Amino acid sequence: MAITDFDNYIDRLKENRAADFQMAGTPVRPGRTFGAFDLFLPAPGIVTSSVALNKDSAQAMGPIPAINTGSLQLLGARLNSSGSSGIGVILVDLLNISAGLNGTVTTAQTTNLPTAALIRYTSGEGVMAAIFVESQIGTSITTFTVSYTNQAGTSGRISTANQIGGTTFREAGVFINIPLEGSDTGIRSVESVTLAASTITVGSFGVCLYKPLAMLSMESFTGVSPLDMVSTGGVIGQFAEINPNACLSILTIANTPQLVSGSIIINEV
Repeated sequence: MAITDFDNYIDRLKENRAADFQMAGTPVRPGRTFGAFDLFLPAPGIVTSSVALNKDSAQAMGPIPAINTGSLQLLGARLNSSGSSGIGVILVDLLNISAGLNGTVTTAQTTNLPTAALIRYTSGEGVMAAIFVESQIGTSITTFTVSYTNQAGTSGRISTANQIGGTTFREAGVFINIPLEGSDTGIRSVESVTLAASTITVGSFGVCLYKPLAMLSMESFTGVSPLDMVSTGGVIGQFAEINPNACLSILTIANTPQLVSGSIIINEV
């Protein structure tokens, strides 16, 4: 039900309708966006095609509470970090994921592309894209561009070049955002990825499409950080709408390698 006032909000929090997650390992590269879903328990496993994801996918936290009608809404979170320095969490609806691209090929790569068709946010408006490193690529720094279809259905759009490889953009789990061309405001699919030069090591990487929902800052560096949408601060995207079929997942950014676990508290509206 919709939130009517603060007391009603507290009552909804007390219902503790939550999707839980736990990471089985620690990201190895600090200061970079990391696809934390790659370390979820149970382990998602290696992707061998481009897969459209939903609430039942291995990359999803959960289970998401069942609903009768309508949609879901972010009410709060309880997050726990293993480290002793700051960490930020980006809550996302992970729409699809692929792998199988090669860190040494410099022609346009289309393995497991185009990305699987969107089953949520199908216009592409507000959808973002990223390179996801599945297994470690090389130490040679280079750049990549992608050919994609934007939110207006225009194909052949070319992303701004972004860095990949080297000692900071090569480890498994690293999540590298794809800057869109010009004034594009979303993306429907990625058709190919081109490296400007070899990273020297084959490895494996792929492409994710995702919808960002909220950003959560852990103000307590150790122990549990309880976050609500009203009094605690540290949240951008208060009361964000969550699709009932969302592959609800997280990205993390930390000053030192550390894992995070916890719960995302949800309300039906």
